[in-house]
Amino acid sequence: MTLREQEVAAVFAELTGGAARDPLDTQALLATLAEGGRRLFHARGAKVAYVPGGHSPVLTDGTDPSLGSLAADAARWEEGAGYDARTTGCALVDVDVAARSARLRWPRWSPRATALGFGRATALPLQGRSGQVGALVLFTAPDKPLDEEALALVRLFAEVAGHTLTLQRELSETQVLAGQLEHALSSRVVVEQAKGILAARHGLSLDEAFAGLRGYARSHRRKLADVAREVTEGQLPELLAQ
Repeated sequence: MTLREQEVAAVFAELTGGAARDPLDTQALLATLAEGGRRLFHARGAKVAYVPGGHSPVLTDGTDPSLGSLAADAARWEEGAGYDARTTGCALVDVDVAARSARLRWPRWSPRATALGFGRATALPLQGRSGQVGALVLFTAPDKPLDEEALALVRLFAEVAGHTLTLQRELSETQVLAGQLEHALSSRVVVEQAKGILAARHGLSLDEAFAGLRGYARSHRRKLADVAREVTEGQLPELLAQ
């Protein structure tokens, strides 16, 4: 494996591994994506915009604070190479950001990118399972266009990034759902325990114990699970006492 191939493999592994290590940290994955793109293609800078599930808000990051700020402003302005790539699904390759056509097309984004010292930009859409979910923008010097080999690689990188972000979101949603189900199951178990305690304490049926438990929670404007937990911990001996 050549040094270049090793570098490519390392960047791809870092990108895909980040989603598996911490599926809840989307911002860290975006930072890895931007920096990986910059490093892999020897760009002067990179920024990324991502819309989880195709809906607002737009999450952004960049390889330095100025590009992170530009990415956030571009999303708010709804203009720029990345915005066009994200909303149309079409790549913009080696765009001269200082050209008159660019200034007319993006009256706020183009001067800002030029003022930051960037001459050319390549924007690639990030594809999710059901459409575009974001865009990666690479900035190069005016005299440093991407060659065909680099362009093919950056397209592949953007494709992997889009799928990785989608996978990360799905893993995150799965974790959240699993946590919610675990909490619901735990609450249900505590309620059943409290019903049994109250039924045994007061000689009631389980339905009668539950009715009393629920009535107490409602009258005191408290969550049923919290009241049940206090019953199991012996903190409400007066509940249902005659």
